[in-house]
Amino acid sequence: MHILKATDVYKKFQNNEVLKGISMQVDKGEVIAIIGPSGSGKSTFLRCLNRLETIDSGSIEIEGEYMVKNGPDGKAVYSPEKDIAHMRLKMGMVFQSFNLFPHKSVLENLMMAPVLVNKTNPATARETAMMFLDKVGLSQNGHNYPFELSGGMQQRVAIARALCMNPDIMCFDEPTSALDPELTGEVLQVMKDLAMEHMTMVVVTHEMGFAREVAQRVIFMDEGLIVEEGRAEEVLINPQQARTQEFLSKVLMAR
Repeated sequence: MHILKATDVYKKFQNNEVLKGISMQVDKGEVIAIIGPSGSGKSTFLRCLNRLETIDSGSIEIEGEYMVKNGPDGKAVYSPEKDIAHMRLKMGMVFQSFNLFPHKSVLENLMMAPVLVNKTNPATARETAMMFLDKVGLSQNGHNYPFELSGGMQQRVAIARALCMNPDIMCFDEPTSALDPELTGEVLQVMKDLAMEHMTMVVVTHEMGFAREVAQRVIFMDEGLIVEEGRAEEVLINPQQARTQEFLSKVLMAR
């Protein structure tokens, strides 16, 4: 069974059709990189998977449960809120902008959702938080506030925070696009470590080296459509579609 399955997903903002029938399956332990030019619908699609945006039609299943599917009129109908809340807990989300609470310490940022949402005992939540801070190389920084950390450190805190909820799937929306190259490396290393541990990951990224090294599959999106998908080395080294070839030649020349 696919851990995540999206079928024929459509999404409009006013008259702008951003997603034009996107379908994707993710298996447990798989790392999928979604690449493509700005405005191609990559981030919108990721946000739809996590119900941060609603879709107009299509279906999204998480571990065999429907978050949304088409009703009799062909329009998307969402499951009851309590069911969706339960499904969303299975998905960790890491954004471009770190979205940490500035007035809370690093440790408080990590403990907040487990205590408030999962009703975890604070002592247990603290222990888990420290374990994941150690995992991302920040065990000394629990007492710091976000503004005291570099961008790369803040993004690693954001990853640790998502992991504290014990998700089955980690979604990353261009997690390094706000970072300079030196800091990018430390965040990508954490993601590589997660991949080595067989964490299921869907990563929207501009980092072609990371996609080639870590992803099993690469999906190239353009203008709301999946133009090409396949094994990472096939899509990135020997793309079949002219649009993919054009995009990659520009991206790789810019490096």
